[in-house]
Amino acid sequence: MKAAFVTRYGGPEVLEIRDAPIPDPGPDQVLVKVRCIGLNFADIVGRFGAYPGTPKPPYIPGLEFSGDVVRIGSGVTKFSGRERIMGYSKLGSHAEYVLVNQYYATAAPEQMSYEEAASFLVSMLSAYHGLVRLANLHTGERILVHAAAGGVGLASVQIGRHLNAEVFATAGTDEKVELAKSFGAHHVINYTTDAFEKKVDSITGGYGVDVVMDSVGGEVFKKSWGLLAPMGRYLLLGVSSMTTADGSLTRSMIADAYEQMKPIFPPGLIHINKGIFGFNLGLITGKERYFEEAAGELLTWYRLGALRPLVGKVFPFREIVDAHRYLQNRQSVGKVVVRMDE
Repeated sequence: MKAAFVTRYGGPEVLEIRDAPIPDPGPDQVLVKVRCIGLNFADIVGRFGAYPGTPKPPYIPGLEFSGDVVRIGSGVTKFSGRERIMGYSKLGSHAEYVLVNQYYATAAPEQMSYEEAASFLVSMLSAYHGLVRLANLHTGERILVHAAAGGVGLASVQIGRHLNAEVFATAGTDEKVELAKSFGAHHVINYTTDAFEKKVDSITGGYGVDVVMDSVGGEVFKKSWGLLAPMGRYLLLGVSSMTTADGSLTRSMIADAYEQMKPIFPPGLIHINKGIFGFNLGLITGKERYFEEAAGELLTWYRLGALRPLVGKVFPFREIVDAHRYLQNRQSVGKVVVRMDE
């Protein structure tokens, strides 16, 4: 099979398409013929060697895909070997075939294209885990979603709207904020032309917001932490501010982004009635039942019309280097998808 390997840590150019053996499924595993790959910022950070649990090169990256089950391992009861599925592989989806644990995959709805299926699980699960399970978002609460035109951002906007929250959304261009608005955001702010913290403070009459969904970090974290109301919950799921506008990323940039973030003094949280959660879907293990329950609820909401994935741009597999570069440069809206070459 053809697979894209990270040959050394670094920029998109370190990816190289090579031949690799088709793996055999072990217990509880299914072998999937990949149709589409969903790119995630974790793929970018991992390629630089800055993501927890990233193996040493060479390795096949990729944690999200859609495709067809072609073979099953021992103990598999969820699939028979003919299903059209979408899954979460942690590693290995940048290839013509990938192995996935049966519990981290689910059947794709008939009306969902392979491109949409590769755009659904990771973004929706990230937003769901943050807003539903950790923040326990309730009707009438206010949420602030950063990077609202990206995959997780649009998922957060939609889930917030579905749960009857008042949604504030930030993005870096007028086109992106309008996109967030079209997906259900009540208030949209272009952070390049407006100070989002002043605008949110003004609209809320100084109250701020109950929940922040932040995948940007850095200076955005400092400003957003100040907007969090008493009993507020801060959800930090990434630090994309560590990359520059042209997509450059070095260890010094990572350190600078972290340095900008206000340190949290745990006993002080008691006095200000605020909480912070950090989470990383890529490090989830031993949560098979949770994954199935969450994916099931998200697909129910999808069938109700409350959720829809947005495929922003599709690249052929032979252009996977360009796909990584496009996502790393933070040009994308919705999900960047790589379609396997026929």
